Amino acid sequence: MQPTLEQKTRQGSPSSRVDMLGEVAKLLAENIPAGEAVDKLALTKALHDVLDARDDRGRAARRQIQMHILEVNERLAYGNMSEPQDRLLSTEEAAQMMKKSRPHVAMLIDAGELEGTSTTPKGHRRVPESSVRAWLSKREKAAQPGSADYKGAARDAGMYAIAEGAYTKAGASGRGRD
Repeated sequence: MQPTLEQKTRQGSPSSRVDMLGEVAKLLAENIPAGEAVDKLALTKALHDVLDARDDRGRAARRQIQMHILEVNERLAYGNMSEPQDRLLSTEEAAQMMKKSRPHVAMLIDAGELEGTSTTPKGHRRVPESSVRAWLSKREKAAQPGSADYKGAARDAGMYAIAEGAYTKAGASGRGRD
C-alpha cells in the first residue's frame, strides 16, 4: 500500500520533500485534458480544480502546499542555516528521537545546546534533525567506557592550580601531627 501525502510529509525524508509538490503537480497534470496545450489558462483552471476539490486528494494537496510554504518561510524568515534537506523537527519529534521529554528538549533549545533552532511566529520551536543527531552522537561518545577525561576535567576545574611540589610538601608536614 502506497503512503498518503500526509504520511510522506511526516516521514520527512529528502525524497518526500520533493514529492510534497510533486504529488500536487501530478494532480494538476491529471486535471489538464489530454492533448490540450499547457497554457496559462489550462494550468490556472487545473490548479483551481485541484485546490477547490472537497475530496481527500484536494485536502491533501492544500495541506502539502501549506506545509511547503511554511517550511520555505521558516528557512527564509528565521535565517535557518541548516541544509535544505535537513528536516525541521518539532520538540515532540526531537524528544522521541532523543528518548527525552518534550520539556527537556525545549530546555536544551533555550540553553543553546541544539544548534540551528528556530521559532515560528506562534512560538513553536523547530530543531534541525542534524542537530538532534549531533547531540545524540555527543552523548553516545561521552557514555562510552574509557572516554572520560578525568584529568582534563580536574584541570578545567582548577585542581592543578597548585604546584605538585607544594602539595607534596604540605602533605608531608601534616602527617606527623596525629
